[in-house]
Amino acid sequence: MMLGAPMSDRSNLEDTNHTPLSRVCFTVLDLETTGGAPPEHKITEIAAYHIENLEITNEFSTLVNPERSIPPFITNLTGIDAAMTGDMPPSREILPDLLDFIGTGVVVAHNSQFDRRFLDNELHLAGLPRLKNSDLCTGRLARRILPWLPSKSLGNLAAFFGVEIPDRHRAAADALATGKLLLVFFDYLKERGITSLEEVLLFQFGEYDYQE
Repeated sequence: MMLGAPMSDRSNLEDTNHTPLSRVCFTVLDLETTGGAPPEHKITEIAAYHIENLEITNEFSTLVNPERSIPPFITNLTGIDAAMTGDMPPSREILPDLLDFIGTGVVVAHNSQFDRRFLDNELHLAGLPRLKNSDLCTGRLARRILPWLPSKSLGNLAAFFGVEIPDRHRAAADALATGKLLLVFFDYLKERGITSLEEVLLFQFGEYDYQE
């Protein structure tokens, strides 16, 4: 299915030249939360990695006090409980450092709408502007590159490509796996002539294609 890119992404592309992927700083982000959607649910853990010169480099990782209860099924899934988060700072105290870490680079996540929705909500509550960074989703890329694969979940994709996730559903492990998958996808697209940031951003929405 062809999806339309948000206006912010499209406008970012209009005035840019073709930027080699090796010259782009990507920030691969993963959030763990108390449940499925804000504002009812809150962030419990944040992790991010930089990808620079197509290599995974710096890490940002912290637990977050959600300032609400963590449902038992979430604790069973992630291993994160109130005892782990109770003495941690709330998101409003962490977000400035996270924003500094993200900078102006491209933000990457698996099924990124989920992470961006939570992050935008927390930024709003903290009185901070929402992210305007370009958005790249490894879930969208997987749906375009591997349409025949039954599940495009992070766990299934990692198993398919032999990427280990030793601590699944913890933010640092999931963000690192997402970064590794992104580099796999970049190699695949490079072999098909897609080598620039602008092409990849359009490709994820079905607005740019390659020839087999």
